[in-house]
Amino acid sequence: MNDPELYNVANSMQKNAAVQCLNEYAKKMNWKNIGDSAIDLGCGDGSVTVILKKYMPSNYKKLVACDISEKAVKYANEHHSDEVTIFKVMDIQGDLPEEMHSAFHHVFSFYALHWIRNQEKAFRNIYNLLEEGGDCLLTFLGYAPLYSVYSILSQCSKWESWLKDVQKFISPYHDMQEPEKKVTQMMQEIGFRNIDVKCKEMRFEFDSVEAMKNTIKAIEPFDMPKDVYEEFMQDYYSVAQEIGVVEINNNNIGDTSINCSYSLLVVCASK
Repeated sequence: MNDPELYNVANSMQKNAAVQCLNEYAKKMNWKNIGDSAIDLGCGDGSVTVILKKYMPSNYKKLVACDISEKAVKYANEHHSDEVTIFKVMDIQGDLPEEMHSAFHHVFSFYALHWIRNQEKAFRNIYNLLEEGGDCLLTFLGYAPLYSVYSILSQCSKWESWLKDVQKFISPYHDMQEPEKKVTQMMQEIGFRNIDVKCKEMRFEFDSVEAMKNTIKAIEPFDMPKDVYEEFMQDYYSVAQEIGVVEINNNNIGDTSINCSYSLLVVCASK
């Protein structure tokens, strides 16, 4: 994440989906109510971690939120840390620190695991983070039409040098038929129990073209210079319109909103 401040104001889609998910699943978690400990993976700027705290028992003992981005963790610590909530740098597909093995009652992750190339390693780490009987609630992207725009632009000579690694940043479940079956099988092989994986069709309305562009800019990993990026976004928006991945609405006073559909994998399981 190159700009956590921008992400903080441009992640309404992620926050909205996290609230929807927690409204449905938080009551199904095996809360201990004796000082729960939890970890939030891929916390970014920390704004979704703040939402998560509202659904946890008020007497929770520890909430550790992690992200691979040092900039994001620094921002989150400056704005959202307290005596029982800390933010730290960690790569969920790396080796877990010994002290984190079996250290948590609950593992959460919202809109992050689709960035991970080594899915099996990440899920094994999630399993190892949990104490026996602990549970997890995870959401990550499946098919997202906005990824298709990156793929198309990567084949244009104008953008191919900037987007040469584009496949590394597209969800591994983007082109997969029935990804929920793949995730379920992987989790069964690792040892998870009570596995519930659903692929939900989601829809989000950006209130302006600029809002959509800011959301994409806040998460895009290509680190283009500002002048190059502005031209890139013009082409991105044009292609998105051409292939119909966004639905544009104009009201009577000239305002434009944009509807975007995508699929979200929601995973609930225990150890």
